[in-house]
Amino acid sequence: MGYKEKLLLALGLLSALFVLLIHDSVVPSPSTFSYLIAITRIPTFFLFVGTVLTPLLVGQFLIKSKFYYTALFLVPSLIPQAFHILSFVFFPDFITPNVRDKVSWLHITFTAYTLLGITLGMLHKDGRFPYLKFLALLLSSLVVSFFIVLYYPLLPKTYIEGVGSTTISDVLWTGLALWGFLLAYLLIKGKTYGERVSKYLSWGMFFYSVGSTLPIFYTHYNDIIWIAVSFYRALAYLLIAYGVVKVEVVDVGKEVVIHSRAFLDSLAKAVPEWVGGVLKVALGKVFEKSFIDSLCIYDLSTKELKAYFYGLKEREEDLKPPEDWNRILEEGMGILEDGRYFQVREGYLILGRYSADLENPLINTHIRRIENLLFLYFLQHKNFDELLKEKAREIQRLYTMLETSEYIVQAYNNIDIFSKQMLDRLDHVLPMDGSLFYMSDQNAKRVERLILSSLFIKNFTEEDAKLLLAEVQADPNTFGMKDNFCFTKFEHGQYQAGVVGVRLKEPFGKNDLVFFKTISNQLFHIVRLMKVIEDLESARLSVKFLSEYDPLTMLYNRRTFERYVRDNIEKSSKTGSIFSIVLIDIDDFKLINDVYGHHTADMVLKELSERLKRSLRRMDIPARLGGDEFAVLLPHLSRDTARAVAKRLQDELSSTPVKMEDKEIPISISAVVVSYPQDGTSEEELITYAEYLMREAKRKGKGIVLSSEESPHKFSVVKEVERSIMESLEKSSVVPFYQEIIDLKDMSIFGFEVLMRIKFNGRFLSAGEFVDVAERIGAMQKLDFLLMEKVFENYKLFENKFPLFIFINLVPENATEEFAEKLRALADKYSVPTTNVIFEITERKAIEDIMQVVSFVSKLKSEGFRFAIDDFGSGYSSFYYLKYLPVDFLKIEGEFIKTLPNSPTDRIFIEGIVSVAKKMGIKTIAEYVENEKVLEVVKDLGIDYAQGYYLGKPEPLEEKLKKHFSKV
Repeated sequence: MGYKEKLLLALGLLSALFVLLIHDSVVPSPSTFSYLIAITRIPTFFLFVGTVLTPLLVGQFLIKSKFYYTALFLVPSLIPQAFHILSFVFFPDFITPNVRDKVSWLHITFTAYTLLGITLGMLHKDGRFPYLKFLALLLSSLVVSFFIVLYYPLLPKTYIEGVGSTTISDVLWTGLALWGFLLAYLLIKGKTYGERVSKYLSWGMFFYSVGSTLPIFYTHYNDIIWIAVSFYRALAYLLIAYGVVKVEVVDVGKEVVIHSRAFLDSLAKAVPEWVGGVLKVALGKVFEKSFIDSLCIYDLSTKELKAYFYGLKEREEDLKPPEDWNRILEEGMGILEDGRYFQVREGYLILGRYSADLENPLINTHIRRIENLLFLYFLQHKNFDELLKEKAREIQRLYTMLETSEYIVQAYNNIDIFSKQMLDRLDHVLPMDGSLFYMSDQNAKRVERLILSSLFIKNFTEEDAKLLLAEVQADPNTFGMKDNFCFTKFEHGQYQAGVVGVRLKEPFGKNDLVFFKTISNQLFHIVRLMKVIEDLESARLSVKFLSEYDPLTMLYNRRTFERYVRDNIEKSSKTGSIFSIVLIDIDDFKLINDVYGHHTADMVLKELSERLKRSLRRMDIPARLGGDEFAVLLPHLSRDTARAVAKRLQDELSSTPVKMEDKEIPISISAVVVSYPQDGTSEEELITYAEYLMREAKRKGKGIVLSSEESPHKFSVVKEVERSIMESLEKSSVVPFYQEIIDLKDMSIFGFEVLMRIKFNGRFLSAGEFVDVAERIGAMQKLDFLLMEKVFENYKLFENKFPLFIFINLVPENATEEFAEKLRALADKYSVPTTNVIFEITERKAIEDIMQVVSFVSKLKSEGFRFAIDDFGSGYSSFYYLKYLPVDFLKIEGEFIKTLPNSPTDRIFIEGIVSVAKKMGIKTIAEYVENEKVLEVVKDLGIDYAQGYYLGKPEPLEEKLKKHFSKV
């Protein structure tokens, strides 16, 4: 016992003696006594209630089960204690008259039940819930308390005026005091509740017992002894509560956090070593008498040690294998005779030596997590080491074959050439009358390659090869010999490859088969390597194709078309030649989508693209610019001639309805014509003017052809918009508008999409009114940067309110390393958390240079930024892009969302998008939510977030702050 403990005990005893010395001389008046009793006894009661109920409310997840059950056994003592408070003589009568004997007997009763509850808690063994004990204690407490309240006159007197406490009272209080002192001794001696907290509980019981001793010396009706008793009880409860909450929960929690950090730091710095097939990891001081001392992992199948985690040095007692394996396998979890804890998991035995109190739930959970981390650490290293060994052996075999085979160099990585050379050589060495090599796709049920040797071609027909191949594939064996042929087969993933050799005059021997199998094995491994290289090359060409062509119509995409326009401008500027562009748009294409479905609409696009290709010259260049918009570059044609061509194309495309199964879909086409150099001297000017004319044509009606000469004065508006854009760049007058994105789980604000606005003639231009022009004049990148700088600068206004997410549209031209550096600098400058910034890339734009976009997205994601695909579902290849773009969100095309309540087809399509997104871990956002019906359907489909005019219109930042945060 330390000096602090001795001092505390001495103060308790001296204070009690002091009370006994003065209690006869210091006698308060009845009113003062009643006041002092009320202000000490009632708070003490509620302190006791809190001490009892806190462990029950917290449960066994944060505190030991012994604390929980002790608190449970103390609940019955609350009944007589509550009756005791209600029976104070200065309170209104509680059922029967409130007199001193009634109060005294209730005081003795609740003290006895308190000590009894603590005793039962100390003796209780963890196991089933003690229903019978608890109910018996609760019922007896209730019965005894009511008996005292109702029949206290039948009980012996506990106080006689002028004499003081009676003999029966003194005997009872003496017994209770001795009982309490005994519990205090047992708590400190046996450490029943653990070494950390038992001393606090023992001190509490000591002061509780001192308080139980004082009533023996009670002499006056208003004796201050009773006030002292309340103080001692309060001190006892405070010590017990401090031990349970502060020492057992808070302090342990802090130690767990500190140890977790130290453990993770040690594990990160540890250097694992494989010694005799055992992974040994020294973790230093963090494994020296601190929660966990060592951990061993054994393979249950071989009973061999596989991993050993220790502190500063290895210990022989840790490496001693267990003896009772049968018990370990039968119980699965427990404690060995030497004190080590064992656990069976996934074919392994985890054996740990711990120096911590595992009965504490926080410590137990912490140790289990350490066990789990170390077990996963072992599995990762084990699997990685095995993989390295396997790959090393495979590379060695491949290296040996590559070194000895001249055919590989000659074949230039061509599987067909290499296989044929090997087969011809095999025919010569064995010898054979012919051989073949095949490779089939098991999933597709088709033969991808069938290579015949020169002798096989000479001696047999192609039909013979097919019959022989069918017989070999039907054979269940992987190798074997028949009357006049031998074979061997290999499988890798979805592919099966095989070699068949034919000999007509004499059968194959066993030695022939062994050599045949060896050479075939070499052939297969090299072909497999070539197949990997071939697939990589195919993937490269596929990506290149996606960057140049529209995958639905097989026409050039917008990016490629613009490149051809630039090339023709360069050629025309040197030669003085001319050319024209026809822009073609399908009228009311959305109606076709809504009526016939998106699949049929895509088939219409494919059919019209075929008609378009058939109607052009070889030198003409058709392209799909996006959606239902096509363009044709007509070299060497003037504007008038091009207009005639446009009229002819209109007739070719729309004169005959598109037939789909039993449906005939009428088509209406609008077309516009621009020419170089009359209508522009760059591809941006020409295409911008053409798109402007198309909007003019749409306003005039449908199914018309419009050329630039029919509306020359209107282009001034386009130029004026260009000037406004340039002024916005010079004056930094880009204005961000914010539109809410709502979390559909609780309808809270998840974030805002930032929409760019530009001031023009006293009003704000929406993006649709200036984006095309800005892109054509190369201003979009700068506008984007100005917008982002303003949004990043304003983020601090949100940050103090909520951690909101900001969605920002990003043009693909900005998908460069230089722009990425600018974004990082902006985030650092304005202290914007990168994880809260999501860049939106439109599906149509992303595909135009997918390789560059993929690289850009990957780099920024490593910095914490997130990405979304905007207008997802608007194109034929929507799901194809998910293979290449590692995005976090899909913003579903609003045209599908608006019609959800009335379009079963759109609903099925959206369900497919949501299902794929959930499986890929991607969140979905519904756009164009414009009424309650659409919102309810969107929620029903499991979409994560929504935005639209029904939920919030785009507005300046000041309006959003007033609307959402003015009261925050």
